[in-house]
Amino acid sequence: MKSKLLLSNKKYTFNLKSLLWKSKLVFVFLIIGLVISIATSCTNSRSGRIDNGSTSDLSENLSLTNDDYFPDRVLVGYEDEDDLDKIAELIEGRLLLNIPQIRVASFKVEKVEKVLQIFQDEESIQKVKIRYAEPVYKRSIIPYSVGQGYSNQKVVLNYTIYENYTSESLDFYLWGLRAIDVKKVWNDGYDGTGIIVAVLDTGVDGTHPDLQGQVTRGYRPIINQEIPEGTDSSYGGSHGTHVAGTIAAKKDGKGLVGVAPRVKIMPVVLFDIGGWYVGDDYAAKGIIWAVDHGAKVLSNSWGGAGYSQTLKDAFDYALAHGVVVVAAAGNSKSSQSFQYPANYPGVIQVGAVEYLGNKYDIADFSSGSPMLSVSAPGVNIISTMPQKTSVGYDKRSFQIAENSGYYGFMSGTSMATPHVSGFVALLLQEYPNAKPWQIRRLLENGAIDIGEPGIDERSGYGMINQRSVSSELPDNGGLNLDVEVTDAYGDWKIPSVSVSLIGTSNTDRRVRYFSKTNGDGVAKFLNIDTGKYDVIISGPDSRENSEGLSNVVYRKAEERVYYANRSFTNDSSITFNFSSQARIKFKNVSGNEFLILQSKDGSTSTTIELLSNQIDISHLSGRYFIKFGYPSPVLHNTTVNATITLNGYDIRLSGYITAGSTLTTLYDAYGRNSHWTFFGKTE
Repeated sequence: MKSKLLLSNKKYTFNLKSLLWKSKLVFVFLIIGLVISIATSCTNSRSGRIDNGSTSDLSENLSLTNDDYFPDRVLVGYEDEDDLDKIAELIEGRLLLNIPQIRVASFKVEKVEKVLQIFQDEESIQKVKIRYAEPVYKRSIIPYSVGQGYSNQKVVLNYTIYENYTSESLDFYLWGLRAIDVKKVWNDGYDGTGIIVAVLDTGVDGTHPDLQGQVTRGYRPIINQEIPEGTDSSYGGSHGTHVAGTIAAKKDGKGLVGVAPRVKIMPVVLFDIGGWYVGDDYAAKGIIWAVDHGAKVLSNSWGGAGYSQTLKDAFDYALAHGVVVVAAAGNSKSSQSFQYPANYPGVIQVGAVEYLGNKYDIADFSSGSPMLSVSAPGVNIISTMPQKTSVGYDKRSFQIAENSGYYGFMSGTSMATPHVSGFVALLLQEYPNAKPWQIRRLLENGAIDIGEPGIDERSGYGMINQRSVSSELPDNGGLNLDVEVTDAYGDWKIPSVSVSLIGTSNTDRRVRYFSKTNGDGVAKFLNIDTGKYDVIISGPDSRENSEGLSNVVYRKAEERVYYANRSFTNDSSITFNFSSQARIKFKNVSGNEFLILQSKDGSTSTTIELLSNQIDISHLSGRYFIKFGYPSPVLHNTTVNATITLNGYDIRLSGYITAGSTLTTLYDAYGRNSHWTFFGKTE
């Protein structure tokens, strides 16, 4: 093993022997893990009224089935924007949208499966260069049911039995604001002035009395339409309006008040008419639109179990632009949740807290993970609901006389998340130039311990608290890390490699980060904790993460490399150099046969005479088709048998030459029309 170390913006390089794998898909080892939609949830379901006047604009883009991905859309990460027409022609599709900021495009196709077959075709894949491709996953906001509680009580205003904390008419029910003691922050002069929080959700009713003047212009990505400020955009139901009220309901003595009452809400509609998710393609478009139009916080009360490179790149775009990303942990009760976007590196993952009368504790439904950051009130949360005349009106809401506004109760990590998003806005008002990791550390340093003593996977560092505002901005404890994976010669950047960081942060917390190398061969870990980590690399794209449409990727478990106990204290980059040994042995050769090694993109082709029944091809790096031929046509149908030994692992090969032909492509037992991936070998 060879390494080199540069100490100022650190760069480490390692040559590591890794097993070669066989890919069944195009250039990217297509990412096709199914999404199990265990999304962030709330008590109320999506029952908003449908705006019939808008459905005609959406019918084509929201062609859903009961599967876990859209059957007629595919995402393609491209090398050159000028190739989009060629890609569309190749896959017999139509360009739906292009996101040049992250070099990805979405195409309308007949069937995703058909596209995958096209990408497997030897001739087709030589026509264009792409970085990756993946299905467009579906995600949803699934309701979480709670028992009898505040939500079933009639709202009765009684000012004689308690002290009014906020001076709002619904103050009695605002236990969440009391829990985090936000009034002390307001008294210090922080109310969110000048901060825009993007609510990526079902849309927001900007006509609600408590949100009038609070909602700036937004975006509806499914039809590429800007939403005028102060208007109703609750196309997907009441959920987004409820989230927005917790963040930014104005302080006027009527109804309720949000955590940051002077914040501006930017609605981005990711769950459109009927509550349907617009897809990772339009979601990524919405995320980037929000960043480019001034959002400083992205509030995400949704999620799912599917890893999407497109979504990852979109959130990385936000983090790289200094935007804080907050996301709900989910309501599956699991302590090992792998929900996204919550588990993307750099995201502030939020759990839900309930009030038990004499103490605060983590809600039993709240999901956990090693990356859960903080928790916030999330049970029986009252907030704004769309007005009766709005498209997202929910019949379970109620109206109060003071301002004729509609309100309702919901529970879930969906409701905890906006408490944190609003609090982040207060911190950004105090520290407008803070990096996302610094804001996260402020939240964690000021949190009140709940649940199990100390940092744990259910409550994180604890429940957010006002004392974060009085804390000094940390100047260390966070970093950006790039993990690059190349071939043995450093020439080929390998995509779709799984990279995990498992270790101990600078706060002695056991953490786990996960990412994949993008189309440029780099796995990005933005705004993560400093600490000591084992770097575990496996891939590209393991079989267990690639099933669903078909078993299209074959990989052995031995394709994992470890780099143990590495200390990261500053922005760094690591380069891992994969290498491979490959030898092909034929059963019988006469000395006249030849081998053709053709690169997958068709740019190179090498013919080698077989002077013996064995040939070493360890020097090769890249993706190749292996072809076997005779100098003249065979008289009879002929089967060719061989064995390829990859780093000591034997795989049987075969090919079939029909009478009158000279050439066959060699395949293994896992399928035809597939290429082989080699990394080269250095002494």
